[in-house]
Parts: sequence; C-alpha cells; structure tokens
Amino acid sequence: MKKIEYVWRELLYRTIEERKPAFAQQQLAASLGLSSSTVNLALSPIRRLGAVTIGKRHSEVIDYEKILYHWANHRNIASDIAIRLRLDVPIREIEGRLPAGTIPTAYTAVRERFGEPPAEYGNVYCYHARPQEVAQRLMGDSSPGEPNLFILTSDPHLGDTVTLAQLFVDLWNMTDWYAKDFCTFVKRKIEETL
Repeated sequence: MKKIEYVWRELLYRTIEERKPAFAQQQLAASLGLSSSTVNLALSPIRRLGAVTIGKRHSEVIDYEKILYHWANHRNIASDIAIRLRLDVPIREIEGRLPAGTIPTAYTAVRERFGEPPAEYGNVYCYHARPQEVAQRLMGDSSPGEPNLFILTSDPHLGDTVTLAQLFVDLWNMTDWYAKDFCTFVKRKIEETL
C-alpha cells in the first residue's frame, strides 16, 4: 500500500469509527511517521474534491464518502498480494488454520466482524507481516489450480484488525461475483456507525 493511503485510512478511521473528523496535519504526519510533504500529497486530491477543509490550525473531513471512493478507486490490492495458494479444504477450515498475527480482510473479516455474511464466498484474503509463515503452515494442503487463499503483506499501521474503511476498499477491489454484495453490506454498516 502506498504511504498516501495510510493518510486516507487514518482520516477515515478517525471520522467513521472515532467520530472525530478534525485533524492537524503535523500531528497526522507524526502519528503515521510520515513527512509533511507526504501528508500534503495525500491531502491535495481530496481537498480538490471538497472532502476536507485545510486550515493553519484546524483541518476537517467534511465528506468521508469522497475520500472512501477516492481511495477505493486508487487502491491496487493486487500489488500487495505476496502469495497465492490453492488449498483443497473448506473455506472455514482455511480461516481456522491461519496463524497468529494474521489479519483477515474481505469476506472473512465481514463474517468474523458481523456474523452471517451477505453471500457465500470461496476465497480467503488476509494480511500478515511475514506472508511466508502463513504459506508454510498451509503448504501441505496446496494443490495446482485457481488460488483461493491470498496472503497480503501488512503495513506497519494496519493494527490488529482492518478498519471499516479498509474493509470496504479491499472489497471494492475484489473481482469475485459476490464482492458487490459484501461492498453494499459494509457500506451500510459504515452508514449505521455514523
């Protein structure tokens, strides 16, 4: 994930889940370990969209949806996939065998966070700081064929679970036929949170 995406994720997390749309650029840069120029680069397109107002002392997210869809359209999840595997075991078994330190996203994250998912699914996506550890643990059940486990490299600011915005953006980038149902479901959950 690009560093500017850390900024978008943080602004969305603060706005959606913490309900704190106000921010200070310097504080944002410090908390993410980024330069002020990187933060400015991230803010520039969403400022042009009218999603944020930027002041010397006070800045604020005024339209989270514009940031959410801007990020969703710029996210390239395929570039973060470190390992793709085909496992000939049921999806729930794959999910249950993921090692500690694994952060589920997409369909698995929706099921774990909200219970019954909006549709059946056949792929597992997860983040891990060391994707090879996950692959080694599950390699015994791998076989040739279309992958159904996608291990993404996590970033240093991801945390223990994906944020609602990260979940939506990751789902937006899925090409599976059922991804749209999950996107709609998560978007509704975001709206209920606000």
